[in-house]
Amino acid sequence: MKEVVISLMLLMPKGEIDLMKIEIFDISCHQWFTENVQVNERKKKLFRNLYYHSYKGKKVVGFVCNDKEPF
Repeated sequence: MKEVVISLMLLMPKGEIDLMKIEIFDISCHQWFTENVQVNERKKKLFRNLYYHSYKGKKVVGFVCNDKEPF
């Protein structure tokens, strides 16, 4: 399996977003995400669910997984 780059978007103090790049090998993006990123809270809303995630104590607001580095 070839190298894949996961870019986690982390919420920092004062509302800033930090991009953390992690290179993975021999594992799928989905598998890495489910093994390493925790779901802290789930809020059920009308017609949708909100999930709050964290990675190493930092709030995760999104992620991108690709075989190329993000711009």
